[in-house]
Amino acid sequence: MNNVNLIGRLTRTPELRAVNPTTNVATIFVATDRPKLNKDGHTYKGEDGFTVKETEYHKVTCFNGLAKAVAGNRKKGDLIAIEGRLHYTRWQDAEGNDRYGCEIIADRAEFY
Repeated sequence: MNNVNLIGRLTRTPELRAVNPTTNVATIFVATDRPKLNKDGHTYKGEDGFTVKETEYHKVTCFNGLAKAVAGNRKKGDLIAIEGRLHYTRWQDAEGNDRYGCEIIADRAEFY
């Protein structure tokens, strides 16, 4: 099973682009936080008294109607929930080196 669920904030305002007359795409970047663990595997608080967190950034691709909805209604900093799947790619760069990438193909988005 290949399912991804994220809730995070947009790191930039989405832009809609048409790749051909029938396909629209919006690529978004979502930042998610999780508690940072110390060397003993426990969470801890910073000097400000709050739990220290780590941020991860995720590339998410939306197509067609979902792309239009995301690009037309969201902006940088907005909270968004994404359901989708992982998609891996492999290509060769100009020097012939193998490169790898990972993104989430969104099936659904909820706006908060």
